[in-house]
Amino acid sequence: MKSQKEYDWPKPGDAPPEIDLHSLAKHRVYEEYLQHYIRVLSLNPNITVFPLVLIDGFSGGGVYTDPRDNSLYPGSPSRLLEAAKAGAALANLDREQRRIRAPLTLQAEFFFIEKKPSNHEYLNWYLSQQDFAPRFDKDIFLLKGEFTQRLDGIIQHIEKRGRKRRCLFFLDQYGYKDVPFGKIRAIFSRLPHAEIILTFSTDAAINYISDSGDDPRWRKPFERIGLPKERIDKMQEEKQDNKDWRQLIQFGLHQDICLQSSAKFYTPFFIKSDKSNRSYWLVHLSNHEKARDVMTELHWDLKNHFSHYGGPGLWMFGYDPRKDPEIADQLDLFGKTEYSFDETAKDRTQHAILEQLPKLIREFPDGIPYRELYRRVANTTPATLEHIEKIATLLLQAKELEARGPNNKRRRSRIEKNDILHCPRQTTLFGNLGLSGIIRSQYGEKD
Repeated sequence: MKSQKEYDWPKPGDAPPEIDLHSLAKHRVYEEYLQHYIRVLSLNPNITVFPLVLIDGFSGGGVYTDPRDNSLYPGSPSRLLEAAKAGAALANLDREQRRIRAPLTLQAEFFFIEKKPSNHEYLNWYLSQQDFAPRFDKDIFLLKGEFTQRLDGIIQHIEKRGRKRRCLFFLDQYGYKDVPFGKIRAIFSRLPHAEIILTFSTDAAINYISDSGDDPRWRKPFERIGLPKERIDKMQEEKQDNKDWRQLIQFGLHQDICLQSSAKFYTPFFIKSDKSNRSYWLVHLSNHEKARDVMTELHWDLKNHFSHYGGPGLWMFGYDPRKDPEIADQLDLFGKTEYSFDETAKDRTQHAILEQLPKLIREFPDGIPYRELYRRVANTTPATLEHIEKIATLLLQAKELEARGPNNKRRRSRIEKNDILHCPRQTTLFGNLGLSGIIRSQYGEKD
């Protein structure tokens, strides 16, 4: 059975398939993150040439029909091409504003992979119509075949140019079976500066388990993607013995993606389909906390609500196209005039950090480096580094936290990135009486 409806493109020139509206948010994340990525990594004025490799592992035919007005909607290949160009332009505009004379030259290579011959043919035709044909086999490579079959050749291509070259993998699989965890681990082990944005349809996986009944063959897809036998056994046990088995398996799959990928940092973005009750995750995987922070900032900037799943600390950003005013022809919440998240989300985040940060720091009697603190909490919170820094500064000013710099110098009002954080031996009345008051004074909230 198909885990999700796959797109099929007709012969070149005919109308392309309609795009599901939930994919618009996914493409927005692709575009915005790529632009953020180029801007952040080119801030150093000494960087004049920025080599980058972009891999779209499931490219499709390159263009869709927008069901809202029957117009053509460009797919991920042309969007990545244009976003890279825009990112370089924004980086150079920033340099002009900072009076940096040396411009940035982006040296990007693009790999677009599509397994279906008819879809690959349509992609070739469409990109040619968009005047990209002169760049084919120079910096744009259209590859026909399975992503897993093409991956090793792409990694070798990157390694020949320097294994530390930065690269972004956009792996928008149709369901959950086409990107084995072993392939993800290979990317991170051979390309230390790689990042991955992975689509994973948990509902498709859970529905497959449900529809399979007692047929033991349901285990095969999970074995193929590399889930350990004990995890599959646990899923079977949960299905048989717990009425809430769907939620338990969903929670377990979230942990599996993080553990089996070997990535140190991840940001899960929960997206609900507009056409059905199915939902999927858009998961950002990386080995660098800065990459995780940039992606988290992006989710706040895009002004989508996050949802809470599973146990404490497991937070997931959530997107529902039926609640997106940009799609519903109402007020554009992606605009600059509206607040990033609703007040409930902001309040929950602030109070959680205020409550949990001192408890975490107390676990380290000799103190904990400020940078290490963020690394430890990054995967358990929707907060960005800036959010945590603001709350830590409030705790410092309220004398619920101590920060010591070089030569054991105590900070009074601000925390520096190389400081060591301690909890004071004696706490103040702030911890019991003044949390809400401090938040109101800092953020302008009312009783």
